[in-house]
Amino acid sequence: MTVYRWTNYDQYKSAVTCVREYYDAVHRCHELALQQLVPQKCELALDIACGHGESTQILKPFANSIVGVDSSEDLIDIANSQNEDPAVRYVCSTFADFDAADESIDLISAAWYWNHVHTAEDLEAAAVKIASLLRPGGSVAFVIPGDSFTSRRIQSIAREDFQWRQAWTHEEREWTEGLFSYDDTWIQTKIWQPFFLMKFFREWFDLSTWDVKGTLVREERLSGLVAEPPFEILYGKRR
Repeated sequence: MTVYRWTNYDQYKSAVTCVREYYDAVHRCHELALQQLVPQKCELALDIACGHGESTQILKPFANSIVGVDSSEDLIDIANSQNEDPAVRYVCSTFADFDAADESIDLISAAWYWNHVHTAEDLEAAAVKIASLLRPGGSVAFVIPGDSFTSRRIQSIAREDFQWRQAWTHEEREWTEGLFSYDDTWIQTKIWQPFFLMKFFREWFDLSTWDVKGTLVREERLSGLVAEPPFEILYGKRR
């Protein structure tokens, strides 16, 4: 199991204003995609790579019961310490090892999960598992880094305004590979091109992209953002 010891990550996200505004924008677009995707409350939702539970809370209006899964013991401890809702439970596990019955889940969400999946074989294995866990007609919503995430502009902003560090070590047509850190912990990451993921996943899911930029303009969120949003929302249904 991979354990990321980011014990103060939740405080960091709240304390640094530009980081908080960035995540607020991410969460708002995620929420709006879910509103369109799941107009009526479903029975059971799964949040992959739930972290300390912030992304899990977004799912509460859309499911009667929610399970959050993450491989970080520290982040799951934070999630459990902050959870007072009996309809929400957290499991410390990799998604590959997570155990649930086939066709038992209505909605599967994953925010910042796919950049921790480093091979096409693992992408396929995760997609197959997600599809197998979903009931017929079940829904998926993925938050992923966008094309600009590895740009020099974003790297500069990350260092100066977010106090993040990035080191991109290898680039191919379909992905960029490297390391990132916000404290003393460096994490290996792989930024898959959004259109590549949409093409790769189409065997299992019928996906669309949320209009992230349009949302932030319409909701007048531009004043608090320091760059174009370096993330995408892919959402849709199991085929």
